[in-house]
Amino acid sequence: MNDSFAHALDQWTAYFALMGGAAATLLGLLFVAVSLRLNIFHQREVAEVREYAELTLGTFLVAIAVAGVTLAPHEHPGFVAPALLAIGVAGFLGVIRVARVSIALNRATTTTEPRPGPLSHLWKGWPYALFVTCPYVAVIGAAVLLWIGHADALGWLAITEGWLLVSGTVVAWILLSHAGRDDIAPPSGTG
Repeated sequence: MNDSFAHALDQWTAYFALMGGAAATLLGLLFVAVSLRLNIFHQREVAEVREYAELTLGTFLVAIAVAGVTLAPHEHPGFVAPALLAIGVAGFLGVIRVARVSIALNRATTTTEPRPGPLSHLWKGWPYALFVTCPYVAVIGAAVLLWIGHADALGWLAITEGWLLVSGTVVAWILLSHAGRDDIAPPSGTG
């Protein structure tokens, strides 16, 4: 098992290096984009932007951590599986925290601005919440597959790594589309 695991992991090295590099590049671009509009984080009208920024940051950090764990030298899944499990659980809990804040913000908005249709805002949010939550569950699943020695565990982890990058990019796009709103008045007391 140990030799076969090391050999299988060696075959995925280039892929995980590419994904880790892509995640690091996207994280750097996120920092540049956010730093261009730091004032938006102080505006109550777009308070969810901060939550999207945290979710995006966390998603790219998890993608980097997954790549780092797989690229670190080790000969058996005894190190990889627990590390991936910890990364997946931490990411999942982070998404839950952001979701709770987002739901609270949407409830506050809903009480002041009625939305068309019964609970239409909740229906639109569920597919998105599943889309950004599932990669963390998949990381946990990949950790379990590695732990039990399943042959397809690294393939599952590779798909999960790609999913993390896609979901992080989608969240970043939403973040930047909200952060780019110029119709929001600056907070009182500023220019």
